Amino acid sequence: MVQSVTGGNGLQMIFCFLSDLLGKKVYGADGQLLGKVEDLVATMGDRYPEVDSLVLKKAGVKMIFPVGVDEFLRLAKGKKLESATAPTAIGDVRANQFYVRDVLYDKQIVDVDGAKVERVNDVQFFIHGQKTFLVHVDVGFTGLYRRLGVENGVRRFARIFRRTLKDEFISWKYVQPMPEKFASPVQVALRQEQIKQLHPGELADIIEELDRDERVDLVKSMNVEDAADALEETEIGARADIIEEMEPEAAADILEEMEPAAATDVMDLLPAKKQKSIMDAMEPDERAQLEFLHKAEEETAASLMTVEFLALPESATVRDAINLVREKAREIESISYVYCLDDEGRVVGVASLRMLLLADPGVPLANVMNRRIVALAPDDDWDEVADQMMKYQLAALPVADPERRMLGIVMFKHSFDELLPYYYKLAG
Repeated sequence: MVQSVTGGNGLQMIFCFLSDLLGKKVYGADGQLLGKVEDLVATMGDRYPEVDSLVLKKAGVKMIFPVGVDEFLRLAKGKKLESATAPTAIGDVRANQFYVRDVLYDKQIVDVDGAKVERVNDVQFFIHGQKTFLVHVDVGFTGLYRRLGVENGVRRFARIFRRTLKDEFISWKYVQPMPEKFASPVQVALRQEQIKQLHPGELADIIEELDRDERVDLVKSMNVEDAADALEETEIGARADIIEEMEPEAAADILEEMEPAAATDVMDLLPAKKQKSIMDAMEPDERAQLEFLHKAEEETAASLMTVEFLALPESATVRDAINLVREKAREIESISYVYCLDDEGRVVGVASLRMLLLADPGVPLANVMNRRIVALAPDDDWDEVADQMMKYQLAALPVADPERRMLGIVMFKHSFDELLPYYYKLAG
């Protein structure tokens, strides 16, 4: 259905759909059939892809047919098109091109504006001057009605009952196609900058809606930090399935960025052979952390803890502590405290970020730290961990051995799901 709209500045704007073009016949100047429209070729632009060619199919053979705006419109309006232009043999598209129908039609896409997965029912084009741009995908029922050729009838029927069919268009700038045996800039050109706008929880929701292969494709297209953040929020089974399908080196990079306890949970679900290949690909320090947590008994403080925390000698200054926070802020996801250690490496105090910001930078930590330390033992069960968390309302509790040497911390945020049943029991 070709739509012509006059803007406020008098400029005529013309819109049409992929469904208007597919199956339409193109004839040569001699009246012989060149082929039927099978697809369109689009070239990535600064904002919207530009369409400049059709894919024609005749007797099972596909050909490329360059098309101008006038010819494009003629086809969309259902008029007979005869052209002196000769189609050429189809070949591989250039790096900045893609086949519109092949990539989008009936495919799942990630709507990064609405943070959800949608299925494309139609594609809308905008004709401006002598160029045709892909501007929207249609994910609503109107797209299905249009393809069936009953859109106008359904709209008239709806008006009888004073209803209006609502178009559900998503702007191309908010769309990311999910690839299926397809590699092209179309799947990554916008994704990295736009995916950063989403909360990891929103990305996790998107990942969980996709099938197994699509989940892996999406995670592979993300940078390591974003992938790790999203997977930490993803259901553990889906998380393990994705990591299992990845190459060991790529999987290791993501697990190294994840909170160690979350990474350990994933490793526990992987086959032994896959665990070993990933461990072998890890940096020595990260591998040692995961091996330590992997050996921890289930439902103990050690199984919940992370070995990423900040600690300094009590003789260090407040300035030293603030500099350490700045240095490690990119590496450690959540920083609430700096733990203070004596000469034997035993935890003797803790300084919150608030304490550090309010204190004189030159003062030793021993002068400002809180010496009342509540520490968990590595073999404390989850009842005890939840009890201590509820009692002291801290963002994290240290885990120390019998000599009070720090082993790690249990963070309220990362242990919440596991401890929630125990919190309910304590509250009751």
